[in-house]
Amino acid sequence: MTNQDGPLPAVRRRAILDLLAEQEFVTIEEVQAATGTSNSTVHRDLEALAAAGALSRIRGGARKRSPDNAELRSALDQLLRTLDSGDLHAVERTMRWALSLCERVRSRERWPGVANGPGA
Repeated sequence: MTNQDGPLPAVRRRAILDLLAEQEFVTIEEVQAATGTSNSTVHRDLEALAAAGALSRIRGGARKRSPDNAELRSALDQLLRTLDSGDLHAVERTMRWALSLCERVRSRERWPGVANGPGA
């Protein structure tokens, strides 16, 4: 599907996410080649995807967002809500979940660039 400015935004953004599924980061030029759109359109699409939490912007392109950090934030938010409930079993489950996520993040910091390093 296209409009007068090239592929529709949803199609372009899906193409960007498909590129990031294959590699750790993409450049503006790679996205332009994949979508056939202008530099400014690529910048707008990357900003929209970053605002939605689908990727992280870096100078000259974008990189995969860290699902571990987003998931860890979610676990900590849930832990705070669970603490207010007074349900100690739920608190313990949530704490175990958060701790396992911390270990996963820490493992990746010790083994940068190794997707399946120890503890991954």
